Amino acid sequence: MTDETTPTITLDGASYAVSDLTQTARDTLQSLQFVEAKLRQLQGELAVSQTAHVVYARGLKAELELLAPAESS
Repeated sequence: MTDETTPTITLDGASYAVSDLTQTARDTLQSLQFVEAKLRQLQGELAVSQTAHVVYARGLKAELELLAPAESS
């Protein structure tokens, strides 16, 4: 049984004390945590890129609308 200060992980509803994990399991956990952090970083970069895409598209549209009246005359 683990106390409140023992680091644990929960997977599929089962809790495990990190200190009870095999070295392979700890290494795999570390890799999983690294990948999760990378995914959060990439999701942030995607959000920034999507925002920039919208801004650039709106800017281009505004510029093209300035040209439209000159082309129709």
